[in-house]
Amino acid sequence: MKKVERVVLVFASVHSAMKAEKYLKSAQWPFWLIPLPPAINDGCGLGIQIVPADQHEVEIFLKQFEIVPVKSVTMK
Repeated sequence: MKKVERVVLVFASVHSAMKAEKYLKSAQWPFWLIPLPPAINDGCGLGIQIVPADQHEVEIFLKQFEIVPVKSVTMK
C-alpha cells in the first residue's frame, strides 16, 4: 500500500493551532488537528495536517488572521 504524502503545519503555541483550527473549519480545505510526532515537535505539540496541494492557499488564508506556522513538514 502506497503511503500518502501530507504536510503538517507547526505552530508556536497551542493557542495558534486552535485558532487555525477555528478558521479552517469554515474553509473548504480538508484538515486534521494532530499531535505532533516527536521528530518534528519544535512547536507547541499540536499541528494541522493538510494535503500538499492545499498548502500555499491554506497558509495565505491563515495569514489574513495573523496565524503563521513556525514551519511546515512534509511527511509520508
